[in-house]
Amino acid sequence: MLMKDFIRKIYKRLRFFIPVSLVILVAISILTFLSVKNTTNSVNNLLERSLDLEVEAIYKMFEREYNLKIQQVGTHLKVLHNSFYSSDFKNSNEIIVVDAENQITKQIHKTEIKKWYWNNELLLENHALVDTIKYLVGGTATIFQKIDSGYLRISTNVQTVDNQRAVGTFIPNNSPVVQTIEKGGIYYGRAYVVSDWYITAYEPLRNELNEIIGMLYVGNREKNLDDIREILHQIKIGNSGYVFAMDTSGNVIIHPSKEGQNWADSAVFQQIIKEKNGAVKYLCSSDKCHHLISFRYFKEFDLIVAAEIVQEKEVAETKSRLIKNSVFTALVSLAILSLVIFLLTYRSLRSSFRKIDKTKRALEISETKFETLFDNSSDEIYVSNLDGNFIEINKVACLTLGYSRDELLTMNFSDIKKGKYRSMLMDNINKIKEFGEATYESEHLCKDGRMIAVEMKSRLINYEGNEVILSVARNIEERKAMQKRIISTVIKTEEKERKKFAADLHDELGPVLSTIKLYSDLLKTKPIEDEKSKELINDIDGLTDMAISTTRDLQNRITPTILHDFGLATAIEEFSNYINKTKSIKISVDSSEYKVISESIVETIIFQVTKELIHNTLKHASARNIKIELKVLNNQLILYYKDDGVGFDFDEMLQTSQGLGLNNIVNKVKTIKGMCDFNSRPDKGMFVLITVKLKD
Repeated sequence: MLMKDFIRKIYKRLRFFIPVSLVILVAISILTFLSVKNTTNSVNNLLERSLDLEVEAIYKMFEREYNLKIQQVGTHLKVLHNSFYSSDFKNSNEIIVVDAENQITKQIHKTEIKKWYWNNELLLENHALVDTIKYLVGGTATIFQKIDSGYLRISTNVQTVDNQRAVGTFIPNNSPVVQTIEKGGIYYGRAYVVSDWYITAYEPLRNELNEIIGMLYVGNREKNLDDIREILHQIKIGNSGYVFAMDTSGNVIIHPSKEGQNWADSAVFQQIIKEKNGAVKYLCSSDKCHHLISFRYFKEFDLIVAAEIVQEKEVAETKSRLIKNSVFTALVSLAILSLVIFLLTYRSLRSSFRKIDKTKRALEISETKFETLFDNSSDEIYVSNLDGNFIEINKVACLTLGYSRDELLTMNFSDIKKGKYRSMLMDNINKIKEFGEATYESEHLCKDGRMIAVEMKSRLINYEGNEVILSVARNIEERKAMQKRIISTVIKTEEKERKKFAADLHDELGPVLSTIKLYSDLLKTKPIEDEKSKELINDIDGLTDMAISTTRDLQNRITPTILHDFGLATAIEEFSNYINKTKSIKISVDSSEYKVISESIVETIIFQVTKELIHNTLKHASARNIKIELKVLNNQLILYYKDDGVGFDFDEMLQTSQGLGLNNIVNKVKTIKGMCDFNSRPDKGMFVLITVKLKD
């Protein structure tokens, strides 16, 4: 009988407990599902933006490579032009019959051409000039003679697939190159040469009646991608991301593990080649995961540049953490519910005192439940009054900032802010008062001096009868770190490309000097008529002026090389001296307390920022003097910059389109964890202080 009563009592309690438990489990499951879904979408959106930035940076890299090659073939064409016309050229009336092969269709037919003589020697299959050009400047060169079907190669160092000179092959009349030449223009750009794509330059060759009878050509193979491949292989995106490139035929040109494959039959490739620019998501059959690819078409190289990640691998850790927290919350809630039911049913309800006692205990348990959920959030949670004084904080905030709960309850939001974020505190509170909520980025100052980047979501709530501010701070250090890695990769790439650009400019000077030497040899080695001699001397003078101008440009433009070889102080002084020569402004530089540091990225950023500041002063300030001080003090790099110009309202400037330059300077300094303070008023000039903590 006693056993039956006991079982009956247990059943009554369980009859109430089981439905409530199911409601709690369902509610927590729904909240967990929504939280995981929202977090996954946020991470995926962030990853997609990051991929777009990576692809844009790679696209710019290819664009610079193409522009450098166009400049290079332009210089080579000038060398070929001057070399060809430096000797006698004769277009005789003697006719010979040759075999002409269409370089596209490979069809061969007989055609008649006139004998051309250059330097008193038959030009057909005479390769002395084109080989000299290859020796001087590198690349390929060709002399074409016009025939009925197009333009025939009579002297060339371009080779066929079997490594023979492509003499006797011709470019057909329907080629864009021929159509440009026939109109009397010079062709620059991408062109198909015998068996491969080249970056080329063509110019018409005319007779004494100004009729087009042929053309001159120089070019370099288009896809010399070894340097770019090395850079792309070093780029990593998140836990699973990488970058790659392929042509429009589906051939994989650059890839961490799949170079040489052909994806032409892939549905994903078909979508990419159809859209050319954009993003595509697909389910990979090999790993059963969803992949995201961002891509862009680079027309000049006929390449698709792309970046790819595996979405599940990027969000797996976040999902796991959310699910674990939810399971823990569910177990705690069920435990609390069990305790509540036990306490409510264990005591007799006959006594009013016991009713009050049980109600009190129920409230205490409810508070414990709230505190459990409050303290087990993965984000920092703050409750403050409208003046910013803390009323309540969770354990995550204490652990993150390094303060005890009692310490934080005596503090204000301003105590964990620094610099501009402290000055922005009341503006943000006023915005919350006005709109009821606000979302913004900030930084928290920890007890040990560390700064943590956070995203704040704040809103007004009613707490114990008063309006207070509930703020949730989410750590965004990883997101900031990813942005910094992207920017750092772009900066390193730009640094390497600048060095390569400087080397290419140096190579441009070599051909000019070699041509001058070639002309002077002609003057020394054989008798030349006075009129011809004067013409050669004038050409030498022109080339000498070109060499002097190129040298001067090298001195003023190759700043990264100066920075790399001589350091930041020398680079700033050299750039300032260059500006001083214009007599438009006086720049004084004091670097007596600066010592050379090994952090090249820091020096590169500071040099770029200094140039932008000088540029802004020259363009907007109407200043007469600029003062720059550079020093290293207490393991900090310090840059003082001051001008006596018209000044400006800094806060107002940031709200306009002109403030983009200032934002760019501030963001660049941030990438190396530096601080940048502007101080300027109308008619009071501008003062800038930049500090960067150096590594120990």
